[in-house]
Amino acid sequence: MQNTDPRLANSCRRTLCALADLPKKGAKGPFRLTINGQVEAVFVVRQGPSVTAFVDRCPHVGAPLEMEPDHFLDLSKTEILCSMHGARFDPATGLCRLGPCKGRSLVAVPVSIEDGMVVAPE
Repeated sequence: MQNTDPRLANSCRRTLCALADLPKKGAKGPFRLTINGQVEAVFVVRQGPSVTAFVDRCPHVGAPLEMEPDHFLDLSKTEILCSMHGARFDPATGLCRLGPCKGRSLVAVPVSIEDGMVVAPE
């Protein structure tokens, strides 16, 4: 189950990136979104036709997941990987499958595709 932050449910929209800029199995970010007056780092994951987004914060210690921009996935590009301690997350739901935060989830950010662009509420 996605852990969507209720602070994200407002009407202002922000373009994060073009869908064409995301590999069919890849990720992009971090992007900065203002959520309830606080700037949050967010990343986008594409797995074929599916696009999801999450706050770039591991539920274990609150650290960013990646060490370099756009490097959020494991080598097979099938799981989100925390570079700090190797936790692995489902790219569709953000649920941690393996690691010290197993069973906990990343905070999901609702996104949609509009005119070929990935957009999120801000």
